[in-house]
Amino acid sequence: MYFHADERGDPDLSRPLTQLEHVQVYWANADNDPESLADLYLNFHDFGRVEFLLFKGRLSAAILVARSARIATSRLMARLEQQRRDGSHRVPGWEVESDDVLEESVGVVQDAEEIAIGSAILAAVAALELLLKELSDSTGKRSGLDQTLKDFLTRRNASSDETERIIKMVSRVRERRNSFAHTLTGSYWDQPTTERILTPESMDDTLFTIGKIAIALEALVD
Repeated sequence: MYFHADERGDPDLSRPLTQLEHVQVYWANADNDPESLADLYLNFHDFGRVEFLLFKGRLSAAILVARSARIATSRLMARLEQQRRDGSHRVPGWEVESDDVLEESVGVVQDAEEIAIGSAILAAVAALELLLKELSDSTGKRSGLDQTLKDFLTRRNASSDETERIIKMVSRVRERRNSFAHTLTGSYWDQPTTERILTPESMDDTLFTIGKIAIALEALVD
Protein backbone atom coordinates (compact mmCIF):
# COMPACT_ATOMS: atom_id res chain seq x y z
CA MET A 1 0.00 0.00 0.00
CA TYR A 2 1.34 3.43 -0.94
CA PHE A 3 0.37 6.65 0.86
CA HIS A 4 0.46 10.38 0.28
CA ALA A 5 3.20 12.23 2.19
CA ASP A 6 2.48 14.46 5.16
CA GLU A 7 4.01 17.90 5.72
CA ARG A 8 7.28 16.30 6.87
CA GLY A 9 7.50 14.00 3.86
CA ASP A 10 6.59 10.87 5.82
CA PRO A 11 3.79 8.49 4.71
CA ASP A 12 0.38 9.72 5.87
CA LEU A 13 -1.36 6.46 6.77
CA SER A 14 -4.74 8.18 6.71
CA ARG A 15 -4.39 9.07 3.02
CA PRO A 16 -3.74 5.97 0.90
CA LEU A 17 -3.28 6.45 -2.83
CA THR A 18 -6.05 5.58 -5.24
CA GLN A 19 -5.59 2.57 -7.53
CA LEU A 20 -4.69 4.86 -10.44
CA GLU A 21 -2.18 6.73 -8.29
CA HIS A 22 -0.67 3.43 -7.18
CA VAL A 23 -0.08 2.42 -10.80
CA GLN A 24 1.35 5.83 -11.70
CA VAL A 25 3.79 5.74 -8.78
CA TYR A 26 4.71 2.15 -9.60
CA TRP A 27 5.76 2.94 -13.18
CA ALA A 28 7.49 6.16 -12.16
CA ASN A 29 9.71 4.21 -9.75
CA ALA A 30 10.01 0.86 -11.55
CA ASP A 31 13.59 1.49 -12.70
CA ASN A 32 14.80 2.48 -9.23
CA ASP A 33 12.80 0.26 -6.88
CA PRO A 34 13.35 -3.40 -7.79
CA GLU A 35 12.05 -4.64 -4.44
CA SER A 36 8.58 -3.32 -5.34
CA LEU A 37 8.35 -4.72 -8.86
CA ALA A 38 5.89 -7.39 -7.71
CA ASP A 39 3.48 -4.79 -6.26
CA LEU A 40 1.55 -4.29 -9.49
CA TYR A 41 0.94 -8.02 -9.89
CA LEU A 42 -0.10 -8.35 -6.24
CA ASN A 43 -2.62 -5.52 -6.62
CA PHE A 44 -0.51 -3.53 -4.11
CA HIS A 45 -1.50 -5.98 -1.41
CA ASP A 46 0.29 -5.81 1.96
CA PHE A 47 1.59 -9.13 3.26
CA GLY A 48 2.39 -9.65 6.93
CA ARG A 49 3.83 -13.16 7.22
CA VAL A 50 7.51 -13.64 6.46
CA GLU A 51 6.82 -16.46 3.99
CA PHE A 52 4.82 -14.10 1.79
CA LEU A 53 7.38 -11.32 2.09
CA LEU A 54 10.06 -13.74 0.88
CA PHE A 55 7.75 -14.80 -1.94
CA LYS A 56 7.22 -11.18 -2.96
CA GLY A 57 10.99 -10.65 -3.10
CA ARG A 58 11.46 -13.71 -5.32
CA LEU A 59 8.64 -12.59 -7.58
CA SER A 60 10.20 -9.13 -7.85
CA ALA A 61 13.51 -10.74 -8.79
CA ALA A 62 11.86 -12.73 -11.58
CA ILE A 63 10.21 -9.56 -12.90
CA LEU A 64 13.51 -7.67 -12.71
CA VAL A 65 15.22 -10.28 -14.89
CA ALA A 66 12.46 -10.12 -17.51
CA ARG A 67 12.29 -6.33 -17.41
CA SER A 68 16.06 -5.91 -17.73
CA ALA A 69 16.17 -8.36 -20.63
CA ARG A 70 13.30 -6.57 -22.38
CA ILE A 71 15.07 -3.21 -22.11
CA ALA A 72 18.35 -4.65 -23.38
CA THR A 73 16.81 -6.56 -26.29
CA SER A 74 14.63 -3.60 -27.28
CA ARG A 75 17.68 -1.39 -27.57
CA LEU A 76 19.58 -3.99 -29.55
CA MET A 77 16.62 -4.66 -31.85
CA ALA A 78 16.24 -0.94 -32.52
CA ARG A 79 19.91 -0.76 -33.55
CA LEU A 80 19.59 -3.77 -35.85
CA GLU A 81 16.44 -2.34 -37.43
CA GLN A 82 18.27 0.93 -38.04
CA GLN A 83 21.09 -0.95 -39.73
CA ARG A 84 18.56 -2.77 -41.89
CA ARG A 85 17.07 0.55 -42.97
CA ASP A 86 20.30 2.44 -43.67
CA GLY A 87 22.40 -0.52 -44.86
CA SER A 88 25.29 0.36 -42.55
CA HIS A 89 25.82 -3.33 -41.78
CA ARG A 90 26.67 -4.20 -45.37
CA VAL A 91 30.26 -4.99 -46.31
CA PRO A 92 31.04 -4.01 -49.94
CA GLY A 93 31.07 -7.11 -52.11
CA TRP A 94 29.37 -9.13 -49.38
CA GLU A 95 25.95 -7.50 -49.33
CA VAL A 96 23.91 -10.71 -49.41
CA GLU A 97 26.04 -12.36 -46.75
CA SER A 98 25.86 -9.21 -44.62
CA ASP A 99 22.06 -9.27 -44.84
CA ASP A 100 22.04 -12.91 -43.80
CA VAL A 101 24.19 -12.16 -40.76
CA LEU A 102 21.89 -9.31 -39.79
CA GLU A 103 18.81 -11.52 -40.02
CA GLU A 104 20.52 -14.15 -37.90
CA SER A 105 21.26 -11.50 -35.29
CA VAL A 106 17.62 -10.40 -35.30
CA GLY A 107 16.62 -14.03 -34.76
CA VAL A 108 18.95 -14.36 -31.78
CA VAL A 109 17.47 -11.23 -30.19
CA GLN A 110 13.94 -12.52 -30.73
CA ASP A 111 14.91 -15.85 -29.16
CA ALA A 112 16.42 -13.98 -26.21
CA GLU A 113 13.17 -12.07 -25.68
CA GLU A 114 11.20 -15.32 -25.57
CA ILE A 115 13.72 -17.03 -23.29
CA ALA A 116 13.59 -14.09 -20.86
CA ILE A 117 9.80 -14.31 -20.74
CA GLY A 118 9.91 -18.08 -20.24
CA SER A 119 12.55 -17.75 -17.54
CA ALA A 120 10.40 -15.23 -15.68
CA ILE A 121 7.46 -17.63 -15.85
CA LEU A 122 9.63 -20.49 -14.56
CA ALA A 123 11.00 -18.38 -11.70
CA ALA A 124 7.59 -17.00 -10.74
CA VAL A 125 5.98 -20.45 -10.58
CA ALA A 126 9.00 -21.74 -8.65
CA ALA A 127 8.48 -18.89 -6.15
CA LEU A 128 4.85 -19.95 -5.75
CA GLU A 129 5.82 -23.58 -5.24
CA LEU A 130 8.42 -22.65 -2.63
CA LEU A 131 5.84 -20.47 -0.85
CA LEU A 132 3.50 -23.44 -0.61
CA LYS A 133 6.28 -25.66 0.72
CA GLU A 134 7.28 -23.06 3.32
CA LEU A 135 3.67 -22.64 4.44
CA SER A 136 3.38 -26.42 4.67
CA ASP A 137 6.76 -26.85 6.39
CA SER A 138 7.71 -29.32 3.65
CA THR A 139 10.68 -27.64 1.97
CA GLY A 140 12.70 -30.86 2.20
CA LYS A 141 10.10 -33.04 0.49
CA ARG A 142 10.21 -33.88 -3.21
CA SER A 143 6.46 -33.63 -3.89
CA GLY A 144 5.46 -31.55 -6.91
CA LEU A 145 3.41 -28.40 -7.12
CA ASP A 146 0.04 -30.14 -7.53
CA GLN A 147 0.48 -32.49 -4.58
CA THR A 148 1.87 -29.76 -2.34
CA LEU A 149 -1.12 -27.57 -3.17
CA LYS A 150 -3.65 -30.34 -2.53
CA ASP A 151 -2.04 -31.17 0.82
CA PHE A 152 -2.07 -27.50 1.80
CA LEU A 153 -5.74 -27.00 0.86
CA THR A 154 -6.73 -30.13 2.77
CA ARG A 155 -4.90 -29.09 5.94
CA ARG A 156 -6.41 -25.59 5.77
CA ASN A 157 -9.94 -26.94 5.31
CA ALA A 158 -10.52 -24.86 2.20
CA SER A 159 -14.08 -24.88 0.90
CA SER A 160 -14.84 -26.82 -2.25
CA ASP A 161 -15.42 -23.61 -4.21
CA GLU A 162 -12.17 -22.05 -3.03
CA THR A 163 -10.28 -25.28 -3.65
CA GLU A 164 -11.61 -25.44 -7.21
CA ARG A 165 -10.77 -21.78 -7.85
CA ILE A 166 -7.19 -22.03 -6.58
CA ILE A 167 -6.49 -25.35 -8.32
CA LYS A 168 -7.75 -23.90 -11.60
CA MET A 169 -5.43 -20.89 -11.31
CA VAL A 170 -2.44 -23.03 -10.34
CA SER A 171 -3.09 -25.40 -13.25
CA ARG A 172 -3.05 -22.40 -15.60
CA VAL A 173 0.40 -21.21 -14.55
CA ARG A 174 1.78 -24.74 -14.18
CA GLU A 175 0.86 -25.58 -17.76
CA ARG A 176 2.65 -22.47 -19.01
CA ARG A 177 5.74 -23.34 -16.98
CA ASN A 178 5.75 -26.89 -18.31
CA SER A 179 5.22 -25.79 -21.90
CA PHE A 180 8.26 -23.54 -21.76
CA ALA A 181 10.39 -26.08 -19.89
CA HIS A 182 9.65 -28.70 -22.55
CA THR A 183 10.80 -26.38 -25.34
CA LEU A 184 14.23 -26.24 -23.69
CA THR A 185 14.70 -30.01 -23.95
CA GLY A 186 12.53 -30.88 -26.95
CA SER A 187 13.13 -30.79 -30.67
CA TYR A 188 13.52 -27.53 -32.60
CA TRP A 189 10.85 -28.83 -35.00
CA ASP A 190 8.31 -29.59 -32.30
CA GLN A 191 7.32 -26.31 -30.62
CA PRO A 192 3.56 -25.97 -31.18
CA THR A 193 2.82 -23.91 -28.06
CA THR A 194 5.89 -21.65 -27.84
CA GLU A 195 4.41 -18.68 -29.68
CA ARG A 196 1.27 -18.74 -27.54
CA ILE A 197 3.01 -18.69 -24.16
CA LEU A 198 6.16 -16.65 -24.72
CA THR A 199 4.64 -13.21 -25.13
CA PRO A 200 4.65 -10.20 -22.80
CA GLU A 201 0.88 -10.60 -22.49
CA SER A 202 1.08 -14.23 -21.39
CA MET A 203 3.84 -13.37 -18.92
CA ASP A 204 1.76 -10.57 -17.40
CA ASP A 205 -1.28 -12.84 -17.17
CA THR A 206 0.85 -15.48 -15.45
CA LEU A 207 2.23 -12.98 -12.95
CA PHE A 208 -1.20 -11.52 -12.18
CA THR A 209 -2.58 -15.04 -11.71
CA ILE A 210 0.24 -15.97 -9.35
CA GLY A 211 -0.47 -12.79 -7.40
CA LYS A 212 -4.13 -13.78 -7.01
CA ILE A 213 -3.09 -17.25 -5.87
CA ALA A 214 -0.76 -15.87 -3.21
CA ILE A 215 -3.46 -13.56 -1.83
CA ALA A 216 -5.91 -16.49 -1.75
CA LEU A 217 -3.36 -18.63 0.10
CA GLU A 218 -2.81 -15.90 2.67
CA ALA A 219 -6.54 -15.75 3.35
CA LEU A 220 -6.49 -19.47 4.14
CA VAL A 221 -3.48 -19.14 6.41
CA ASP A 222 -5.01 -16.28 8.37
